[in-house]
Amino acid sequence: MPVLDINDKKAVARYQEFVRASPFGQVTQDLAWSEVKNNWTPRYAYVENAHGDIIAAISMLLTDTPSGKKFAYASKGPVMDMHDLDLFDKLIVEAKKAIQDDNVYLLRLDPEVIYSDDFNAELQAHGYQTRNRNVANQGMHATIQPRLNMVLDLTEKPDAKETFDLYPSKTKSKLKRPIRDGVTVKWAADQAAIDAFFETYAGMAQRHGISHRPKAYFDRMLNAFGQNGDILRVYLAEREGQLLSTGIGFKYGQKIWYMYAGSFDGNIYYAPYAVQTAMIQWALDAHVAAYDMGGIEAVDEHDGLYIFKHTFVKADPREYIGEIDVVLDEQVYHELVKS
Repeated sequence: MPVLDINDKKAVARYQEFVRASPFGQVTQDLAWSEVKNNWTPRYAYVENAHGDIIAAISMLLTDTPSGKKFAYASKGPVMDMHDLDLFDKLIVEAKKAIQDDNVYLLRLDPEVIYSDDFNAELQAHGYQTRNRNVANQGMHATIQPRLNMVLDLTEKPDAKETFDLYPSKTKSKLKRPIRDGVTVKWAADQAAIDAFFETYAGMAQRHGISHRPKAYFDRMLNAFGQNGDILRVYLAEREGQLLSTGIGFKYGQKIWYMYAGSFDGNIYYAPYAVQTAMIQWALDAHVAAYDMGGIEAVDEHDGLYIFKHTFVKADPREYIGEIDVVLDEQVYHELVKS
């Protein structure tokens, strides 16, 4: 049955095995992600080949909207080769079955597929709405996920054993500065590490006057992905026993994704650079294809976020296809969605 029955343990295990083993897997498509986003309702669907093997899957989370209808979101999904649009069409048929009783007006997907005019046109020809360059003038938050991402391609230097092997001497010297100043980095995946991270993360958000996730959100992350460090790790940079900076990363599919960070105020001895150096080393040791530092607003030499990420990612940002909308109620869609 291509609509996953979450009460069928055997079917759930098979689905989860496919998502975690797929080169197209994303942590936000994992079954456990619904435990993190526990105020959303999960739905799952998949497509099998002639031999009964799963070849495409989609994890959707549903939430209410002011219209009285629900919004379904497949974050960074689906799990499949998106250039096979015939297979994608089949998966969407099954996805619609999974949410047919939920009064959904829109299913939105945002796979990490590189933007091209041709692919964008193909999606539209298959009947999908797309939101990418047509909303770019609305800024980084015009789409749920940023479309411009700083991603370190580790396949370009397959012989690299250490983070420092990836960089020219000038950058290498900068990255070694916190080490010279006595900063050390360790990782953990336990409650103490989450508590330490949150102290730096919440404090940093308050200093910058921005909103932040509640503590319970990160507690759920730990509970969902375990304490063995295979998927989730918290990196902690210290000097003389004093915590300076932290970062949370996920190993999933073909990459490690640096998702959250925090640091204290004052002289922190370039500790955030030390955290990144250690997390990139994790990616090298794990032999994944990429280290993903997440999104930016634009390539802007005056933007501190871009400057920091550009220290580690020298290539141009990856521009993704953006949002692919499967519209189920045209009237509500045009009322709620800016395009």
